[in-house]
Amino acid sequence: MNRIRELRKQKMITQKELAKHLQIADSTLSYWEQGRYEPDIEALKQLSSFFHVSIDYILCSDISEVEEYDKGINSIVGEEKKTYRDTGNSTIANRSEFEGLSDEELDKLTEYAEFIKSQRNKKT
Repeated sequence: MNRIRELRKQKMITQKELAKHLQIADSTLSYWEQGRYEPDIEALKQLSSFFHVSIDYILCSDISEVEEYDKGINSIVGEEKKTYRDTGNSTIANRSEFEGLSDEELDKLTEYAEFIKSQRNKKT
């Protein structure tokens, strides 16, 4: 998880400061940065928010992986936008709990769904 270390150093904060912000032990953060352990989804959300980056950016080990992921997401999101905006047949658009969401919010939902799918595919 060198990405966490890179982000932390870019922000010029110590492990101790970041660990305190995340309310975790210093050693936990150190293990993440060493790749000994991986942060859980809640910690990833906190890291994403703190550094103003996506969770997939944190998880990808090098920039080529991020660029490749972004290309895939952009093409998929583009297709999804067309589906739920033009035809209204998308599962996302038809779910009542998503009524009233902005296009940007629907885009985020679609991106998150694709991220979950990619993680599932990595496990199989």
